[in-house]
Amino acid sequence: MATLGHNTKTDQELYEEQKFLEGFKNIKSLESDMAGKKGDIGAEYKRLKDLGWSKKDIEFAKSLEDKDSGQIIADFERKIRIAKMFGHRAGRQLEMLDEDRTPQVDRAYDEGFAVGRRRGDASNPYHAGSQEAQSWQKGFNDGNELSNKDLAAAVNDQQPD
Repeated sequence: MATLGHNTKTDQELYEEQKFLEGFKNIKSLESDMAGKKGDIGAEYKRLKDLGWSKKDIEFAKSLEDKDSGQIIADFERKIRIAKMFGHRAGRQLEMLDEDRTPQVDRAYDEGFAVGRRRGDASNPYHAGSQEAQSWQKGFNDGNELSNKDLAAAVNDQQPD
């Protein structure tokens, strides 16, 4: 039976080294993919910046998807309170958090329009056959129609040569 010398490795050591090298290769590949994705994300941010949108706008939009409306309103109320503490004009002029007086049928349309525009789930949240359900569906359809429209061509046709 041969004894292990200083150049001989156990099966466990060989296994661990094999897994290390596999992991190393995978990590390098994933980092390369991630660099490409980061480049794509950066290009998208630049495209939006050229249209006047900022990274903060994107972060705000993400927060709207992640938070419920009560939490968003509480965030706005806190910011208005801080603005008032500093005597800032925003603290005196923003009354947007008053009770929503939009009729329910109009609100349903706006909700459906927003979902359709984002190509979201077509599950109508209102009772089938109700005016709100019909209004939500019309908004959803109109939002989808707008998403499908080639607005780039329309905007570019209006640009002076």
